[in-house]
Amino acid sequence: MDRMKIGMTALMFALLLFLLAVAFAGIYAISFRNNYKAYNLLRIDPLETGRLRTSTQDLPELDADIWMIGDSRTARWDVLLLNTGLQIVNLGMEGQTSTQVCYRFKNDLEIDTPKIVILEAGINDLKVIGLDRELAEPITKNLYRNIEKIRNLCLGNNIQLILINVFPVGKIELTRRPMWNSAVNEAIRSVNETLKGYCDNQKVFYFDASGLLSGEDETVKEEYRADFLHINRKGYETLSEELTELINKIDVINK
Repeated sequence: MDRMKIGMTALMFALLLFLLAVAFAGIYAISFRNNYKAYNLLRIDPLETGRLRTSTQDLPELDADIWMIGDSRTARWDVLLLNTGLQIVNLGMEGQTSTQVCYRFKNDLEIDTPKIVILEAGINDLKVIGLDRELAEPITKNLYRNIEKIRNLCLGNNIQLILINVFPVGKIELTRRPMWNSAVNEAIRSVNETLKGYCDNQKVFYFDASGLLSGEDETVKEEYRADFLHINRKGYETLSEELTELINKIDVINK
């Protein structure tokens, strides 16, 4: 009897392991397929314009007074928080680098032209430094080139540019520690100082988001944190209040 119970227990255990293995293999297969699809779509559409979709109903309209361009930190910004009376379209894309933002902006200018561009980008470039400190110089130089290209495109098309500096980060998550080091934070500070030099407060305006969001330790204040790289709605509300004032000031200049 005892042998039978032991045998049944072993059989049940083996069956459980088998089912877990099947489930894991299924999850892995689905994840691999999705990642493989995403990888190949990125090669076909490296700017992630969405033009490959059969329906364009969910693509943003470019006929607006203000374009917000950038990465996920832009994409998650609710334009309704900017009470300016002007039409605003959010063209931010999750995970995009400054290179993608730059060339996507250049392509969009062939379709329409806004009065004001609000640019926020750079963290997806700089975070790669966390994997290799020696990449700090070439990555930051490439970021500067892209910012300069966007600035020059704005100046050449008589567009006012609001240049938002790179947001600070929040409290680092345990899973991200192997992919982050102090060189990234140093690069963020250095980039933000350099970005000031691109602004003349006549055509190109500097917006200090980092100063509004960060505490004494130069990380995002806890009340504004959503996760390590992103801020919550309260953070966006704080930024929007100041940004609305700047937009209204620029609108008066345009008139």
